[in-house]
Amino acid sequence: MNNRIKFLAAAGLVLSIAMIFAGCSTEDPWSPTETVELSLTLISGPANSDTVTLGYIISYSWAASGGSGQVQYQYRLDALNWSALSRNTFATLEGLSEGAHAFSVRAQDAGGASDETSADFFVMAHAATPDTDIPSVTITASPPESSFVATGSTISFTWEGADVTAGDNLLYRYFFAADTSEWSPGRTVTFSNVAAADPASFVVWAMDPSGNISDPDAITFIVKNATILYVDDYQWLDPFQNVDMVKEREQQAFYRAALEGYAFAEWEVATQGMPDSSFITNFSTVVFASDSHLGDASDTWWTYVGDAGGGVMRHYMESGGHLIAAGANILQWIYNTNPPQIGDFEFDWLGIDSTAGWDFWDDFTWAVNAGNVAQLPDSMKIDVGKNGDQIDYAEDIFAFREGATALYVKGLDIDGGEPADYGESVGHIYAPGGVVARSAMLNFDAFSMPLDDIRTTFRYILTEFGE
Repeated sequence: MNNRIKFLAAAGLVLSIAMIFAGCSTEDPWSPTETVELSLTLISGPANSDTVTLGYIISYSWAASGGSGQVQYQYRLDALNWSALSRNTFATLEGLSEGAHAFSVRAQDAGGASDETSADFFVMAHAATPDTDIPSVTITASPPESSFVATGSTISFTWEGADVTAGDNLLYRYFFAADTSEWSPGRTVTFSNVAAADPASFVVWAMDPSGNISDPDAITFIVKNATILYVDDYQWLDPFQNVDMVKEREQQAFYRAALEGYAFAEWEVATQGMPDSSFITNFSTVVFASDSHLGDASDTWWTYVGDAGGGVMRHYMESGGHLIAAGANILQWIYNTNPPQIGDFEFDWLGIDSTAGWDFWDDFTWAVNAGNVAQLPDSMKIDVGKNGDQIDYAEDIFAFREGATALYVKGLDIDGGEPADYGESVGHIYAPGGVVARSAMLNFDAFSMPLDDIRTTFRYILTEFGE
């Protein structure tokens, strides 16, 4: 059993912040596929017919797509020898003579396929006024400002530079974790296994070929031990009843983005099994995502949650933990009695009353703000593009114990009009005895809803939990 944990830093990035320690699919979605032809493109540097001032430092960078397996590169200037094959994707050229030059780079994949590209440019002496234009640099992808990142995570930074004279022919230097890089044309960097820091700062500068250096751009956040455990429960199936890995990755990315700004770790039940009590009590909140096709009371964690005599989640809640449960099937899988009775997990820790209980219906389209919390969206509607249908299942709760507050009620819309409000709760937060919020439920497929609405909902709940 693989009991390692995947640590993640939540951030809505252009480049996904993949903070995975273990438990991943054996697929490598970042590797080139065998069915796509290898293609090489110059990303930055002088283009065909460009003119560069004599004495300037020239930098090129490039990227490949497609191919099979690991891709390596080599480059050369004019008719000189090719450089040794390596995985480097940039080169810096200095001391070029006046006149025409050609820069060439070629890629080769593990299967022996190759592609080559080049650029012809001119180097000329100019008696013009010296270049005094100051370049600029902007961080375009990173953990959000003032956010939390879990220790041990893998985090990435991306930036772009500009200069009136040099365009994007710039070099960059960055500072992070007490380390300052050399000047290079690279515009992204990734750090693995980051250590705790409060604050942690990433700073980057740009320099043009004349040596003019930009003002720095910086981002500051906190790296600390994860306080939230995101549990990915069950799996999605494709039409052939095989695990739908594309949808699995989309759902995981959705929840990571919904938890943007929090220090959280990830656990995948399908590959790592059920986390035990000694492990989950390291976290102040568990976000249990049960959106899926696959899962029932005989082989899922909710079997043990619902055990009236104990169970992992019962022990966790009794130890002071907090729970967000999202999914349309949880109450069916946790089922003890309906209505639940004293001693049932649903009664004790989810705040469902013993007078009326709950039900399960496929007439759900909208989650409509119940009117109790102004900070929540007015309503949110199933995204047909993700769900495949306008109508889905939800569990309706009819009566709550003291301390429960309805967040969303069920709405139905099949003709494009305003949703009919059925008045039955499909989302609530529960503070036992009306004191401190300890649990919350979204009784529908949260993944099928708009990301911004779920992110707003999570932030409200986690603030009530004290995160």
